[in-house]
Formats: sequence, C-alpha cells, structure tokens
Amino acid sequence: MAAALLKDQINPALLAEIAQKCRQFHPAFCPDTFLTSMLSDDFTTLELKQRIRKTAGILYQQLGLPFADACAVLKPVSAHFGGIPGFIFPDVVEQFGLNDPDTALDALGHFTRFSTSEFAIRPLLQLYPKQTLAQMLLWAQSSDHHLRRLASEGCRPRLPWGRALPEFQRDATPLLPILETLKADDSDYVRRSVANNLNDISKDQPDLVLALAKQWQGQNTQSDWVIKHGLRTLLKKRNAGALALFGYQAPALQASLSLEQQQVRMGEAVQFVVSLTSEQPLGKLRLEYAIDFAGKTGKTRHKVFQLLERMVNEPHLQLSRSYRFVDMTTRKHYPGAHQLHLVINGQIYCTVPFELQAAANC
Repeated sequence: MAAALLKDQINPALLAEIAQKCRQFHPAFCPDTFLTSMLSDDFTTLELKQRIRKTAGILYQQLGLPFADACAVLKPVSAHFGGIPGFIFPDVVEQFGLNDPDTALDALGHFTRFSTSEFAIRPLLQLYPKQTLAQMLLWAQSSDHHLRRLASEGCRPRLPWGRALPEFQRDATPLLPILETLKADDSDYVRRSVANNLNDISKDQPDLVLALAKQWQGQNTQSDWVIKHGLRTLLKKRNAGALALFGYQAPALQASLSLEQQQVRMGEAVQFVVSLTSEQPLGKLRLEYAIDFAGKTGKTRHKVFQLLERMVNEPHLQLSRSYRFVDMTTRKHYPGAHQLHLVINGQIYCTVPFELQAAANC
C-alpha cells in the first residue's frame, strides 16, 4: 500500500504541471508531445524509481537542449516541485550530466533546496571523488541547511534507496572533514544526517567511528547526540567499545523475564514482564529485548528492540511490554521456535523460549 501511494505521486496531473512549467521557461517545449510519450504503453505498471527515471529521460529529450542549457530551464521549474516529485530533476543530472561535473554539481546544489539530490550525487562521487568531496565540504559550510544536509547525506556509504559507495565502505576517512564540520550543526535535520552517516560507517569500520566518537564526546550537547545516535547499531550489537564509551557496565542485580503464554499465533502479540531488583539504586540502565525469529529456511534472525534508557534511582523496576507478530514490508514472520532475551547494558541476563504458530483458520 505505502509503495503504491509513493509511486502514484508521479501521476498524469503532475506530469501535465511539469510540462506547463517547462513551456513557461522554454517556449519551444511541447507539453502534448511530452505527455503522449510519458503516458503511452506501460506507465501505469512502472514502480516509483522507474517512473522517476522515465520522466527525467523523456523530459530531457523533449527539451532538446545541451545539458547546461537544459539545467538553466529546469532550475526555475524545479522550484515548484518538492518531495518525491522533486526527485525527477536530480535524476536528469544523474542520467545526462556525468560528463560535465561542474554544471552537474551546480544543478544538484540548486535542486536539493526543493527536494533532495542525495541519490543523484553518488555517481559523481565515484567518477570525480576529489572534486565532488571538495564541493560537498563547501556545502557543509553553507548558510543553507539543505546544502549542508546534502553534504552529509549524499556521501553516506549505505544510503537507503541509493547506490552503495563501496570505496567509502572500505575507507571513510575522506568523509571525516565533512562530518567534522557538521557534527554540531544548528539544524536537527543536518545533525540527524551526520548521525546516520556515522551509523553507516560503523557497519564496516567500527573502530574508525569509535575513535571519532571519543574525540567528539563531551564537546557540546549537539555532537553528543550525534555520536549517541550514530553508534546505535554498535550499541544494539553489544559492541564493548561503544558500551564503555557511554558508561554501560554489567550491573549487580537480579532480573527475571516472564511470558504470559508459551504459544502465540500469527497476528497476535507475545506479552512479557521484566522485573529488576537490587540492594541499591539500579543506576544507569540500557534495557533492551531481543527476539530470535524463526526464518523461512530454518535460520534464525536476531533483532533488538529498546525498552528503556535512563538513570533509575530506585532498587526495583518492573515493565510490561508486548510484540505483535504482524508482517511488514521490512520484516516477515514464520511459524516455529523463537527465543526472547532480556538485555541489560549490553549483557543478556535472561532467555525464555516460545513458539509462534500459524494463524487460526477462519
């Protein structure tokens, strides 16, 4: 449902609006020819990325201009289209501007102000790494927060929806001047991107991110938030260095984890209760629960979920939580043996088994 709604943003009414705007800034542009080319054959069957790619391609062809001149037309046009529809204009650059990096980078800097150029800039990073990184470092110092975010988001090694950047997965040190510049940015929009970039890097180069986090820690509240959010995957993986950085130690306490039922059906929720007891205040706690999900082929999948993260000044704590077994686009569930774990400050304290059964027949 969600994917269909996204792709349907690239629709005939939008295409007609784009065509009229192009006609306004380039009188030789023919809206009817553009729409006929776009809406013939397979348009309704195309998914989101395919619609964006086709629209950008035909738009450029119908303009009939050299790349730099086409960009001069599309810049004022793009100012009228944000969000998903705005992806079309950077895609023109990605398809047709890779032989002209100066014009391409200038256009992407303009288009990103109304939508985002984070996907289209990635081929330029691979083809012209020095020039593109130098431009991104300049953007990182811009007064425009859209450009500052592009500087960080565009070079994420594992950007969702974007092509991976394996060169930076192997060695992300060329990205560090950009992240250093933005680590305490005034904009949450930008800081969140920096944190996500760090999180990407941590999946391939955890030691690099840990060393950087140690340098940044304690400088100000903004960069402290960035490193905490940027190390979230390392914390979920119970990385010893990440846990130590934030002062999480194995506490002296008694813990119990109890289930209300040992069997649960697909579509239902497993209910559980966590109880912690100590002779003194429980102190700084990072509580998580993890589920070992049965896989389609019998291989289990370990997934971690957060329960609580704060200072607990009482010697007792009890929490009731649940997890509902409803399929999502990012997670499928399969009947079989499961395990539920209680994780305290990166250590597994309790484990209980349960069984997921197929949904009852109506």
